[in-house]
Amino acid sequence: MKPITIIAPRLLKALSVVIDIAAITLYPFIVSREEMSEDVLQHETIHIAQQKELFVLFFYLLYGWDYLKGLIKYKEKEKAYYQIRFEQEAYAYMFEDGYLENRPKYNWLQYKV
Repeated sequence: MKPITIIAPRLLKALSVVIDIAAITLYPFIVSREEMSEDVLQHETIHIAQQKELFVLFFYLLYGWDYLKGLIKYKEKEKAYYQIRFEQEAYAYMFEDGYLENRPKYNWLQYKV
């Protein structure tokens, strides 16, 4: 399934409370400030796969838990964001051609906050 992309710069500016958001995945949509590069689109599409694995709701609960755990551990918003397991996987493979076609299910489990 190809994700549905929406360009909404005002919405993302309003959501950029924790860190500056260029794009966000809200299953089944990817909302971005501007036209996305292939790398950013792949990063966000990895989040689509993760959300499907966790029936969307559990993705957001675990995402929030990881962020809070990182915030307590690192005491820095940006560091906490980059330590979220889902972000670690998406950043690690956003430049790898063919990753989405060959991605092991639940690959985010190998990462720790």
